[in-house]
Amino acid sequence: MSMRGTSRARRGAATVALAAALALTAAGCGGSDDGDGDAKSSDTSETSGGGDADAKGEGQQDADDEEVPSEPIAEVKNKEGIVLRVLELKRDTGGFVTLNGELENTGSEDFLHIQDWSGREQGADKSSLMGATFVDSDGKKRYYALRDTEMRCLCTSGIASLDAGESLTIYIQFPAPPDETTEVEFQLPTFPPANLEISE
Repeated sequence: MSMRGTSRARRGAATVALAAALALTAAGCGGSDDGDGDAKSSDTSETSGGGDADAKGEGQQDADDEEVPSEPIAEVKNKEGIVLRVLELKRDTGGFVTLNGELENTGSEDFLHIQDWSGREQGADKSSLMGATFVDSDGKKRYYALRDTEMRCLCTSGIASLDAGESLTIYIQFPAPPDETTEVEFQLPTFPPANLEISE
């Protein structure tokens, strides 16, 4: 199995400041209170993401020295045989949380429907994970992936396909829920929801 997009999701001080500003000003800081499974990508914030220059997901955030856990805290699989492993959902300084994980194509055929993961919003980056959401059940709010000032998802993007047997390291950044919220329900379109604990 080939490994691509090996850079881990982290940003420097400039991105932290940008995300903080977006978290305070963007309508994506909250959302509907219905908690349904359809992931919308409106009112989000984003940056392109991915990994190394030759990776399927290009433009991943610069890595820092902080290690991402190797054991998943959640694992879900869609009907096409793509496995989503969430390694952490970590609360960061600046008012956002970062999801780090991995997608693996365990099927026998290449997966080409990346646009299924980008959400339904018109103009969404169809090569990204922009459709990801999480729901704070206690606060009755849905949170969408953040965007930067150029409306690019702060998530892995530039994904052309996921070949059979291939794995891809991913990240997605969201506005942070209140400090008292420690568990949320995460969903990426085509995958079942997963209950995730937020780490500090």
